[in-house]
Amino acid sequence: MAGFDQGLVITPGTERQLGAYGLFPPSASQRDVLALPTGPLPVKGADPDILWASFAELCGEGRAAADYVLLAGRFPGWVVDGIPSPSAESAAGPADWERFMALLDVLHERDVTPFLIAPAPLGDPFGAPEGSVPVELAAVLSRIDERLSALRRIESDEQLADEQSRGC
Repeated sequence: MAGFDQGLVITPGTERQLGAYGLFPPSASQRDVLALPTGPLPVKGADPDILWASFAELCGEGRAAADYVLLAGRFPGWVVDGIPSPSAESAAGPADWERFMALLDVLHERDVTPFLIAPAPLGDPFGAPEGSVPVELAAVLSRIDERLSALRRIESDEQLADEQSRGC
């Protein structure tokens, strides 16, 4: 892993997509609970090189940037899965997206490699269509889009075949 700019946004996160980048979902036995300043954080996996957690676990109520700073010093790579679509029907609220923005800022500042997995395309740009979300959320989504613009997007298994056929 080589820093924030080497990260990926992967949709929908098939086994083939993940495997092509050496990512293998942790088994149930790899679940862990990490002690953090704002309270325990349940994660799917916490290997020395990579933290694997869901959007809900990392950006849910009660998390603070101090948690992300502490974890960024410990894990050089992060997998964040289950990132919802930023639509009005999304289970994520404005505060969740603000925490996600704080998480992305910390990962960028600390040069941590992110692998962001979303079941549906996050859109390009990430911001939801005008008028589909509250104004305050639209501003946060716009900032997230700016941060995500540094990452490569993998949006299908077919895209992998195209990339692999091009060679190095």
